[in-house]
Amino acid sequence: MANLEESLNDRQNNFNFIRMVAAFFVLVSHAYPLSRGAGEVEPLVAQLGISLGGLGVFTFFCISGFFISLSYQRSKNAVDFVVARFLRLYPALLVVLVLTACVIGPFFSNLNAHDYFSSPEVYSYLTANLKLKSIQFQLPGLFQDNPYPGINGSLWTLYYEVLLYALVLVLGILGVLKRLRRITVFFVVYFSFYFAFKFLLQGELISPGFQTRTWVQWSFAFVVGMLLYAYRFNIRLDYRIVGTCWLVTIFLYPSPVFVEAFVAAWSYTVFWFAFNTQWFARQFNRLGDYSYGLYIYAFPTQEILAHVWKGISPVAMILVALPLALIPAVLSWHFIEHPCILRKRAIAERLSQSLAKVARMVTQYSTR
Repeated sequence: MANLEESLNDRQNNFNFIRMVAAFFVLVSHAYPLSRGAGEVEPLVAQLGISLGGLGVFTFFCISGFFISLSYQRSKNAVDFVVARFLRLYPALLVVLVLTACVIGPFFSNLNAHDYFSSPEVYSYLTANLKLKSIQFQLPGLFQDNPYPGINGSLWTLYYEVLLYALVLVLGILGVLKRLRRITVFFVVYFSFYFAFKFLLQGELISPGFQTRTWVQWSFAFVVGMLLYAYRFNIRLDYRIVGTCWLVTIFLYPSPVFVEAFVAAWSYTVFWFAFNTQWFARQFNRLGDYSYGLYIYAFPTQEILAHVWKGISPVAMILVALPLALIPAVLSWHFIEHPCILRKRAIAERLSQSLAKVARMVTQYSTR
């Protein structure tokens, strides 16, 4: 029954496995609309009001809230933090975008190669999706006859993930993350805002934009992860607390705050499992972290299956897509993601030195 801080000292945890399960949840959830159309109900929606894919995204976000807070604390400076986050996200993203636009697109498009590459949509697909804010899901003539046309519908979450990274960065620069009293004030303000926003929205008293609504909805799990990190010295990992969390959640079903209670109970359970099953972690962690690769390659793989195997069932799509999507996911980790992680410190130091030189030059010029 160690607390979270003590558990962090043991690197043999199960977060790699949990993230893989979360990515698999997303793959399973997407198999239903991708094989049968947008009207197909995804698993868990009718019972919980959360899809299995949504549960996977909540899992990613609560883990991120914890470890992004930890990452900022361990970073030498803001540049180190930003470089680490950029290298974890963008190199693999750039590769999957190039592959989908320049390989999958022309191969499966109903346009010939000349017409395909003459379309401005091919190039806007790359630029828009690197910006993340307005994801372009379509490529010219690609998979238009599929039950759910598109090419990479999973990328929409990355924009909100980056916004939450920015939240941690701002809080860190302001010194909020260093003082427990300050971060407590932040949590009080955030959760007050969140529930006020939710109830005003349900009562149709406010009409925020889609991205604002989406950010508020998905930020909850991330901030729960931040809370677990902030109070890591006081939070014990106890199976009795796990049981209590789920009893409270069941009691709240189907109240207006059931989803939030479910996410909170799920988040605590994720950390309890991650730090209390080291025997399994020691085996799985030898492989690597293939979850991000699986997340970004599963959707294109499933769209290809829907195109070449007309009428494929959700179960068949799951069984075939998983091993196929794991191939680029494994390659992405070993040849793109992991090498970038290993070089992030050196890149951050070079960038910091360059910025320092620029700052000195600006100071010298301004004093003349």
